[in-house]
Amino acid sequence: MAKRRESRTSQKSHEDDLRLENALEGKEQPIYNVPQQYNGLPVINVPQRRFGPPPIDKQSEEYRVHLEQMEYINKHSELKPRFDSMLTHRLMQTVHGDQRHPQHPYQDVYLLTYDQAYIHAFLLLHENSHEHYTYLICHGISHQIEDLSSIADRFFRDFGNVLIIDYRGFGNSPGKQSERGAYIDVQTAFDYLLTLDTIDRKRIVVYGVSMGVALVIQLATEPHNSERIHACILENGFTSFQAAASERSIVAKLLPSRVFSVGMRSIDKVHEFHVPVMYLIGLNDRMIHPKNTKQLYEATVNSKHCRLEIYADAGHTNVKDMPDYIKRSYRPFMKAVWKVHHPDDAIPQPPILVIDHGKSRTVSVDDYLDEQVYHVPSTDLSSCSFLFCQK
Repeated sequence: MAKRRESRTSQKSHEDDLRLENALEGKEQPIYNVPQQYNGLPVINVPQRRFGPPPIDKQSEEYRVHLEQMEYINKHSELKPRFDSMLTHRLMQTVHGDQRHPQHPYQDVYLLTYDQAYIHAFLLLHENSHEHYTYLICHGISHQIEDLSSIADRFFRDFGNVLIIDYRGFGNSPGKQSERGAYIDVQTAFDYLLTLDTIDRKRIVVYGVSMGVALVIQLATEPHNSERIHACILENGFTSFQAAASERSIVAKLLPSRVFSVGMRSIDKVHEFHVPVMYLIGLNDRMIHPKNTKQLYEATVNSKHCRLEIYADAGHTNVKDMPDYIKRSYRPFMKAVWKVHHPDDAIPQPPILVIDHGKSRTVSVDDYLDEQVYHVPSTDLSSCSFLFCQK
């Protein structure tokens, strides 16, 4: 009985892998024949938005780019279903349940991914959405979208438009979590933003925290995405999934890397980072050692603009909530990023914060940006003393 059950499980796993492989190669057409609703919410068919109505033009430039993006995802994914173990899932702390909703007006939707998964999302757009920056928010290991509804509200109130998703297997997104699946989910969400006429598609900022940092790095280091992302903000990430797991479990520390079904080896990719990026460290982080972010920063050698900000009193997910975050880190970074994209100053920078939009017509960006330079006192970080630094 046990052998038959194991055989059925193995066969189903093989069928799922084959179905995914076919979908990524464009051999599977039912992406166009999906219900318009899932769990009572509208379904947005991202593949159809990107490639148009069937049949897919497989000779098109857009489809060629898509295949290269999927190849990049497969290249950086751990594809070992037999090691898709209980240990890995426990470390990922998948959570399901009913969700809180943002306080601000939002659209509650499902996005159809390229491999026919459904991912739940909140989209928050300002009335004058095209005037604002747009933020794609990638959450962490133990979060689900309901935990971040307050963050979505905060980003919407202060920073601009917001798209926040739950990866498959988290929150109200069905399916089984995997490294490859999470990468596809984030790529799908980003591509969805690129289909929206209501936003400025040249001002998309991708924010990641914890595991979300690994997903943002995967997205932003893919060559076709690199020129489409305005900037990345990365808060307390890890160099690899095993490095993060080893700090939570003695067993994980002793196991060889090949037994993990999640790799997320960001340290192997950040040298391909060309997008402007700001790394944030909270020295009171009890989940992921701050040295991980330091190592990622030091390995980011090709970014157009790279910045590291260290907060002595911040923890794992609250650097952006520090009282001086906007003045000390966010505004200077966003101003520097604009100069990277517009070195000739031919185009004046729009207001960086939503709260500044009310005075944007009468006050120039230089008038309300604080030019003060902040220096962080030297701090011992695992026998490495270093200062606030900017490349």
